[in-house]
Amino acid sequence: MHHQHVTLATFGLGFVASVLIGLGACQSLEPNEKHCFNANGNETCLERYGDERQYCVSCGDATYANFGCVSDEPTDLSCYSPCGGGENYDDNSTCIEICDGDGDTGDGDGDGDGDGDGDGDGDTGGCMEDVDCTEAGSPFCNLDTGECVACDATAEPDASCASLDAGTPVCDDAGSCVQCTLDVQDACVDTTPVCDADAGACVGCSDHAQCSDSACNLADGSCIDQGNIIHVDGDGGDCGMADGSEVMPYCTIASAIENADNATLIILHEQDGDAPYLEATTLTQPLALFAADGERPILQGFDSKPAITVSSTGDLFMRGITIYGSPNNAEGLLIDGGAAWVERSRIINNTGGGITVDNAGSLVLVNSFVSGSASNPALSVDNGSCDISYSTLATLPAVGGPSLACIDGANTTVRNSIIVSAHADPEVDCSNATITDSALEMVLGDNVALGDLDINWFTDYLQGDFHLAPGYPPELDTAAIWLTGDPSTDIDGDPRPMVDGTMDFAGADLVVP
Repeated sequence: MHHQHVTLATFGLGFVASVLIGLGACQSLEPNEKHCFNANGNETCLERYGDERQYCVSCGDATYANFGCVSDEPTDLSCYSPCGGGENYDDNSTCIEICDGDGDTGDGDGDGDGDGDGDGDGDTGGCMEDVDCTEAGSPFCNLDTGECVACDATAEPDASCASLDAGTPVCDDAGSCVQCTLDVQDACVDTTPVCDADAGACVGCSDHAQCSDSACNLADGSCIDQGNIIHVDGDGGDCGMADGSEVMPYCTIASAIENADNATLIILHEQDGDAPYLEATTLTQPLALFAADGERPILQGFDSKPAITVSSTGDLFMRGITIYGSPNNAEGLLIDGGAAWVERSRIINNTGGGITVDNAGSLVLVNSFVSGSASNPALSVDNGSCDISYSTLATLPAVGGPSLACIDGANTTVRNSIIVSAHADPEVDCSNATITDSALEMVLGDNVALGDLDINWFTDYLQGDFHLAPGYPPELDTAAIWLTGDPSTDIDGDPRPMVDGTMDFAGADLVVP
């Protein structure tokens, strides 16, 4: 077939721009071999688009899209290239049969395709390269069809996204380029280790369950490195040969911290006979302290010091730990300017009370039992902030005092909890605190008012076991409202409703039917 060299003298400038490639920075005049005019005309269009676009044009607006293939037979023969080969109808029409012998090949009305632009091309989305595709939902050019498409319609979806924007290198099921999906999370590292599949973006962790076989540093959203996991077992073997492994654990928390890197997870094992770890630990760095699976280790302060003090540079992430019986008027946990996240733990029967927050410290308390002692509250907020949910706070029958005490409770919130006291004094002395969806003895806002405490509502009130016992007030079943972001289980791992707005048991324990 004869191929004609395309020149500016033969065709108008608009035609040359439509059929030549390299119209970017280099302005090359090499023919675009994909264009039907330079290929086989109508035959090429029929192969690519079938009956939808079976005619080839060589000039006019229609030549820019879909490589010159249009839906209606052209009436302007000077722009019609039925046989291709670089020739128009007047040069070569031997490949088609003229229907009526009058040379008009069409209907003679010159009205185009009826879409108002007279070019018959239906050219929405036509392209020759990605830069031609400006719609956000279809930013890629399918060279086989000349159409702009989403990433899932390309040959290599993820690679297409990465080439468009390195920050969104993954093609999701909806055909959008995103940072991550549940299946592809390579971009989720450091302080954004979790993929929010709904947003298609990497975010910080907010729950320990999001960090497989590790713990979440809730202060910065990172997952603690699995290489920074240390085991402690006070009666687990040869302390002198300990290396922190599960086989050769350290014998004390203090020795583990001495050998720990910044942001470490300590797996604490229980000792035989419920023997406590007699330690007074001061944290000056981030530390996760988790009970070993299925075990309940006990800490006890000594020498008038709390079992754990969190200093201004420390962060504590504690789960499943019991702090019991600290002597000489020492509280169980002192948050002295630092931050603590405590869940599924028991801080009970310490002579100086349960938890003290001071020096602008902060506490998040979830699914935990906390008790006061003598006149010392279960939770005392001297200077700081507290966020309490699904917890049970109580004081023992001794010298009067509240279970929750604050100097100023403006930064204290309580939800879905039980607060009671075994004596006549009010169980809450915390002005400006926000307490909702909870159960108390007193009448306080819309919270459930239980009336005077009966310690038999609980399994062993005097020993700080605040599991609900048969005969507890039935109002506790529905006093709380579970909201998205609340814990999925109670203190024992029993499942909560997990449906936003559902009524639920107040306190750390729910009763399983």
